[in-house]
Amino acid sequence: MNITDLQQKKIGILGFGIEGQAVAAFLKKQNLDFEVYDQNPEVRTKYSAKDFSEIFDREILFRSPGVKLTDPYIQKAKESGVVLTSQVKFFMQNSRAKIIGITGSKGKGTTAKLVYDILKNAGLKVFLAGNFGSEVLSLLEEDDAYIVLELSSFQLADLDLSPHIAVVLMLVPEHLDYHKDSAEYYEAKSSITKYQGKNDYAVINSDYTESMNIGKLGAAQKHFVQTLKESDVSKADPFKIYKAEEFLKIKEGIFAEELEKHIYLVSSGKTQFYADAKEFSLPGFHNLQNICAAILVSKIVAETENSLTDQVILQTIRDFKGLEHRLESVGAFGGLELFDDSFGTTPESSLAAISAFNRPEIVIIGGVNKGADYEAYAVALSRLKQIKAVILLGQISEILEKGLLKNGFSGKIFRDAKNMSQAFEQIREVALEGDIVLLAPATSSFGMFKNYKDRGDQFKEQARKYGSN
Repeated sequence: MNITDLQQKKIGILGFGIEGQAVAAFLKKQNLDFEVYDQNPEVRTKYSAKDFSEIFDREILFRSPGVKLTDPYIQKAKESGVVLTSQVKFFMQNSRAKIIGITGSKGKGTTAKLVYDILKNAGLKVFLAGNFGSEVLSLLEEDDAYIVLELSSFQLADLDLSPHIAVVLMLVPEHLDYHKDSAEYYEAKSSITKYQGKNDYAVINSDYTESMNIGKLGAAQKHFVQTLKESDVSKADPFKIYKAEEFLKIKEGIFAEELEKHIYLVSSGKTQFYADAKEFSLPGFHNLQNICAAILVSKIVAETENSLTDQVILQTIRDFKGLEHRLESVGAFGGLELFDDSFGTTPESSLAAISAFNRPEIVIIGGVNKGADYEAYAVALSRLKQIKAVILLGQISEILEKGLLKNGFSGKIFRDAKNMSQAFEQIREVALEGDIVLLAPATSSFGMFKNYKDRGDQFKEQARKYGSN
């Protein structure tokens, strides 16, 4: 479908949030008429929108990511011949730019921004869009550029085409309050590689089974991120000198090991030392994996862009401070060092954030029940000996407390804080100079907070107040 196909058609926009409004702005610029549909009565009143039950006179519908493909009205409309598209789908069908699509359950935002910064510092024409910005349709005329798209399962769900370079990071079950099960979630993610051709590239985190399953799809040239963790080393002779070659299973890609923080490039099965990750400021082993993925993408692009040198890649990574609410360093206040990982809304992302440090930690956890395996999460938390206390918030507090007690958690457990201010009062009871305080919620924020940004902002506000008392 292209712009010509929209002419003289009855167009509808499903969902009128940020992305729906961006589609509206694009259609207005093309002098195209449309109707707006939203299930929220307040939105319908504010924008004179219609209910989904009225979509059946439309010929083309632009779905916003928050609108489920399984919605009965949408399914019925498709069966009656209505064409369903989305902002990202329409863009990818019509863009002549080189598209780099990045997805994962954790790390896609950090990796997308890092790739963008590297290409930009190399003097290339590059734009960052997808989850980072809703104005992707404004980039349709950029035919000599790189477009870096951070892609969620909501955006990928209805795609029948894949980007030129696809990046599949860590994948674990996520958004199970939106998808009916993990199988549907992974199926949505699969379109990032499924339709790639032999001239395309896929960068895959091979440490995760589902990432590999999706990475194997399509006909792209495959490049793998592989890591050696401390737990792998502990199974072997601790006095042995380890070399990357002894652990490699990949022939093309990148290899990193946690113990010495060394990064190796792999080509035709041969390894070459590339960088010492101790030089990089991003904390956490998961961020080392994200850095490796960004390096691989950059090396692929560098095959045709002479200005993209190793010096540019490495200096950009050294200077990169990460994104807000993604294991963001808030600073040192009152003798404590505080980090905000409010964006991490799965148990796996929470564990990754906690495991980034080896000093005593006080961790704020909790929110709404999204149907994740919180019992298994409690088991994993109990094994992390650096946790001296947990502050449990929201619906999953009781589940986690029972799980922690059942599994012999040795730290202090706090519950019943009604807001972030009360959470910091509980922190004050156990905090000692040199401790780390980490917001690693493991779930969504609705109820106590407006969204993850509000939760993170309130955490940072209370951190500053803590330091002033």
